Amino acid sequence: MSLKNLIKNNHEKQNRFSWKGVEVIVKDKINNPDINLKTVFDTIGEKIPQKFLKNVDIIYIGEFDMFKEREIQAMYENSCIFVTNDQDNIGDMCDDIVHEIAHSLEEIHRDIIYSDGFLEKEFLMKRQQVHSLLTAEGYNLDLFAFMNPDYSEDFDNTLYKEVGYPLLNALASSIFYSPYAITSLREYFANGFEALFYYGDYEFVNKSCPVLFERLTSIMEVEY
Repeated sequence: MSLKNLIKNNHEKQNRFSWKGVEVIVKDKINNPDINLKTVFDTIGEKIPQKFLKNVDIIYIGEFDMFKEREIQAMYENSCIFVTNDQDNIGDMCDDIVHEIAHSLEEIHRDIIYSDGFLEKEFLMKRQQVHSLLTAEGYNLDLFAFMNPDYSEDFDNTLYKEVGYPLLNALASSIFYSPYAITSLREYFANGFEALFYYGDYEFVNKSCPVLFERLTSIMEVEY
């Protein structure tokens, strides 16, 4: 049985409501009493067009073993978004959900986003720039690892634990919108989606990530 069906079958009395045609199921109570779900979804709804929810059927909020195992806050799988109930504030929760909406769009727009290889080329050129900057700071990091566009747990740990996001943010703030965008090509796309559509940073994405900007605007123009 899929994770989606297992949760639905085992939690029939959960708090649930509909948001823009998406079913929202609160599996576990949100730990922060200052977080109001209406505010969360109103905030997202003001910035993210409803058509971007085409590939999202359900949003689950709660505690999930996979979050602890993978040290993540949210994930997208089989037309469902799973987001932790352990949130610091409304902004963090909105960010998590928007990021996974971006991943849901990858599934139906893969050809637009990735097929010609231009976005990967842009991403890897930026990775090379970051590698050069870190080398100048005294880090001896494998360039080959920087040239792999796919997610690697080892590479992720190198960025997050060995180098650290504060230094990456200081060095690469004009190259990547956030340090997490360096993690993989898919995260580069999702982070750019957040930057453009949620945070409204048109200038940064347009000037610093022209291919990514073109892909994101192309998705916006798709009619469903």
